Amino acid sequence: MGTIGFNAWMPKHRRAEIGYELHPDHWHRGYATEAVSRIVAYGFDQLELARIGAVVFRENQASQTVLTKLGFQQEGILRDYIVQDGKSYDTHVYSILRYSSK
Repeated sequence: MGTIGFNAWMPKHRRAEIGYELHPDHWHRGYATEAVSRIVAYGFDQLELARIGAVVFRENQASQTVLTKLGFQQEGILRDYIVQDGKSYDTHVYSILRYSSK
């Protein structure tokens, strides 16, 4: 069906990045939203993270919608950040903070 997990986990700095993918047969059914919501809660409640980030291909509007729906904010663009099949891609970087000062 898919995967979800923490990448680049840095306990010392209380931050991690999430990564997830879902098989196309299961797109647009709310599974990604549910999974991301649960892993964010786990990260804040169990791992005591202060920040959770996510990196998304600029073309992946569905994933960007999931993240913003759950309270992530877009922070910027990472140029040529991911190389896939020999081609470099720009990505958006998003984050959500446990306690926002704003």
